[in-house]
Amino acid sequence: MQIEFTLDGAVAEFRRNWFTGRAELRIDGKRELLQNPLDPGTHFQLSLTRRWVRQYKGHDVAIEAIRPLLLAGFRPHTYRVLVDGAVVAERHGY
Repeated sequence: MQIEFTLDGAVAEFRRNWFTGRAELRIDGKRELLQNPLDPGTHFQLSLTRRWVRQYKGHDVAIEAIRPLLLAGFRPHTYRVLVDGAVVAERHGY
């Protein structure tokens, strides 16, 4: 999954590898790891919603991953990017 959006004039991008579970946020070429594939919590979680929150130049950037209840590994997920509480991008897929 790859979602591009603008944040305070900067190009930002959220990436998540469906196979490994690695998730990262890139803003102006700086990369921040959100989810490490070596962490067991990446692959086993009971909650249907996972949320990552970061700060950038006074803005709250939140990324939500919403997985389906049954057979989540085989079905598409919904990803939403929120900046200061407003949805700026939403995608459905792997």
